[in-house]
Amino acid sequence: MLDTLFTNAQIVTHTGRFQGCLGVQDGKIACLAEKPDGLEAREVIDLEGKYLLPGCIDAHVHFQDPGITRREDFVCGTAAAAAGGVTTAISHPLNVPPAIDKESYEFTKNCYEGRGYVDYAVHGGAVASNLDRVDALWRETGATAIKMFMCFSVADFPYVEDDAMVSHFEILAKNGGLALIHCENDRLLKKEEARLKAEGRKDGLAYNESHPIDGEHEAVRRAIFFLEKTGAAAVILHVTNPEDLKTIREARARGVKVYAETCPHFFTFVKEDMLTHGPYLKFSPVMHDAADRDGMWEMLRKGYVDTFGSDHSPYEKSEKEPGETNIWDAPNGIPGIETLLPTLLNGVSEGKVSLERVVEVTSYNPSRIYGLWPRKGVLQPGSDADFVVVDMDLRHTYTVEDMKSKCKWSPYFGRTFQGWPVRTVVRGKTVCLNGQVVGTQGWGQYIPRLK
Repeated sequence: MLDTLFTNAQIVTHTGRFQGCLGVQDGKIACLAEKPDGLEAREVIDLEGKYLLPGCIDAHVHFQDPGITRREDFVCGTAAAAAGGVTTAISHPLNVPPAIDKESYEFTKNCYEGRGYVDYAVHGGAVASNLDRVDALWRETGATAIKMFMCFSVADFPYVEDDAMVSHFEILAKNGGLALIHCENDRLLKKEEARLKAEGRKDGLAYNESHPIDGEHEAVRRAIFFLEKTGAAAVILHVTNPEDLKTIREARARGVKVYAETCPHFFTFVKEDMLTHGPYLKFSPVMHDAADRDGMWEMLRKGYVDTFGSDHSPYEKSEKEPGETNIWDAPNGIPGIETLLPTLLNGVSEGKVSLERVVEVTSYNPSRIYGLWPRKGVLQPGSDADFVVVDMDLRHTYTVEDMKSKCKWSPYFGRTFQGWPVRTVVRGKTVCLNGQVVGTQGWGQYIPRLK
């Protein structure tokens, strides 16, 4: 006797699809079958031919919790995840305090206990001052990766110079660990920002110009060089352009353990959108021109993208508003966890990518890269019953009424998506249905990486 049987679904994996049903028992996938014949369940849910995909794993989330929870908190952030079809969200370590040692990591993990709607994991962090603590941070916690910056981000999370970065790589290589790297050349960024400010530039495009693409190219190549020398593994975060995706793929082909993450905003916006959105599209690294945006879709389709993360990083509107007159006065970051999957589904509807490829970059690959497989990211007996049901016929215009995040603005407002998540299931329980969060706060569990 199954707990729940989901019937009449188009079940999609990273390798194909079939018409069938999925049975759940004790929060796990108990069976997959073409027909429900002979299967009994306490509850049967007819999905009416809609697509059933493994739940998304968003490995790039800034919950701002613990810390500056007026911007976002774990409760609202995981509600937003549920609404977007994300069944596992991984917190980045830039909280207060930042998760840069075993004690601060455990503090963050404990802050989340009993509060989330979806399952979650936690990344640790690397700065110049915690070289003596990263070994324990990796070995003695369930951290899914260790995040570091090659350029300034925030004062409480200093970026690493080459010497510290290499030392961190050596520690992680010794322990089979995984680095996350924000790749931009700090000195080039500072040089361009100083020039633009000296010219009196305060417009949105000036901010984009202060992040030259050469600064990303150089940093990606430098990180790969040191990864190759140390034997460490890493994900290059939020890659913005096709050239760096090719560089990363070429490095992996010769044996470097390096993967490429990118984000939905690089597939949606171009730098000229700063003229209308201004500070509400201020993030780093920056988007480029239409040729780069179109090229990113091509690279996704061809398999050059390994994972997709939202880089969900909300701020209060009052913090962004000063940037309307002086772009330098607004912080970097936008909300995005609710629109990650819809962006990709819309791309499927436009013929830019397949649903199978969407599954690969949002669930299967992240589960393997971050040590969550086979519990997460795959539809097979014994795995957690995490999945999202999507209606590819549904055209939905995103508005503030949809938003479950504490942040109530988005550059995606007014955008119409063809294809939308209509049911999110975490360990067999529906947590969001037709845009309404119906799950229980605290249902979400902490998921450590598998040792």
